Amino acid sequence: MKVSVTILLLLLCQLASGQVTPFSARWSFEGSDAGSSSNSLIAVSDVSYAGGVRPLPVNPYTSGYAGLGVNVQYWSTTLCNQTQYVEFTVRPLGTAQLTITSLTFAFSRSASGPQDLSVRSSVDGFSSDIYAQGTSTNYQMASVGLSNPGFSGQTNSITFRIYACNPTASNTVLHLDEIAINGQALPIMLVSFVAKPQGEQVQLSWETTWERNADYFAIQRSPDLGEFVTLGRVTANGNTDRRQHYGFTDQRPLDGVNYYRLRQVDVNGQLADSRPVSVAMNELTPSLELLGNPVDDQRILIAVRNMANAVYTLTILTGQQWPVNVEPRPDGSMLVLPVQPLPAGMYMLRAHSGPKQLVQKIVVR
Repeated sequence: MKVSVTILLLLLCQLASGQVTPFSARWSFEGSDAGSSSNSLIAVSDVSYAGGVRPLPVNPYTSGYAGLGVNVQYWSTTLCNQTQYVEFTVRPLGTAQLTITSLTFAFSRSASGPQDLSVRSSVDGFSSDIYAQGTSTNYQMASVGLSNPGFSGQTNSITFRIYACNPTASNTVLHLDEIAINGQALPIMLVSFVAKPQGEQVQLSWETTWERNADYFAIQRSPDLGEFVTLGRVTANGNTDRRQHYGFTDQRPLDGVNYYRLRQVDVNGQLADSRPVSVAMNELTPSLELLGNPVDDQRILIAVRNMANAVYTLTILTGQQWPVNVEPRPDGSMLVLPVQPLPAGMYMLRAHSGPKQLVQKIVVR
C-alpha cells in the first residue's frame, strides 16, 4: 500500500477558549514615547513620527493634559495630504485575537499650530477618517468609538495615525497626551494541530497552552472544505495554564484528501473553529470491512476503501441474491439495508467496482 501524504501543520491557528479579558494600551509621554499594555496577550509599539514631523529637539516633553505630554513640531504650512502623522500600533501575541472598542487621547496646539486634526486606521488601509476635529490652544479629549467589524476578532496588528495640518506659521506645535486604546483580548489556546496517516487510519494530535472554561473538542472532517461532519469528541481539560496534549484517530478516512478541523466548545456553549489540516490517502489497496459480525437482520454496517461507485450484492450460500439498498454515512462508513429482514444464517456480501471485486462472509443472528 502506498500512501501519499499532504500534511498542513498549522501552528498558532485560530481556536478560541470563549473567554475574553479586557486590556488597555497607553502612551502617557512621561519622558518617552514608549507604550504599555495591561494584558500580556497584547503588545504595543512606541509612538513613531512620519513625514518630517517629530518631537521638539529641546524639551520634547512638557506639561500636558496629565503629567507630561509630547510636543510634535514641523507640520507643513502648505500640505494636508496625510503624509505627516503620529503613529502607534497594538498587536495580539501568539494566537490571541484582538477586539478594540475605543480610542481616546488629549490634544491641543500652540497659538499658530495645526488647526485641524484627524485619525485613520489600518483597518481600511488608512483610507478614511474615523475622527476629525478642529484644534485649540486648550486641551480637548478625543473619544472615538470603534464599531467597525474590522476592529473585532483581529489576529493581526492594528495601527492608528493622528494627522494634523493647516498651521498658520512654521515650526509650530501639536501637543498630544494620554493616548489610550481599550478593548478585549481573546486567549487562543491552540498551538499545534497535526494530521498524520498511520496505515489506513489518520492520527490527529493537537496541543494547547492555555484553557479557560473549555468543555470539549469536536473533531470534524470534510472531503472538500465544504460541509464538515463531526467524527467524535474529546473532553478538554477545562481550566489550565499548562501545556496539554490531545489525540484522536479517524479509523475510516475517506479516499483522496481528508480535511480536518477542531471545534472547541466552552461550558457556556460558545465555540470556535480551527483552520483545517489535510491528509491525502491515495492509491490504497481496496478493502471491504464488516463493522460488527454477526450482523443485524435489517442493517449491515461496512467500511469500504478505494472502491468508487461500487455495486453491492448480497447472496445466500445457494447463490440466490437478496435485494439491498446502500446508504453512505457521514463518518465514511456505509449501511447495507436489506429490502426485507434477513433470516438467520450465512450470507456473502460482494462489492464490485470495475475489475475489482471484494467479498465478505456475513453471519446473521
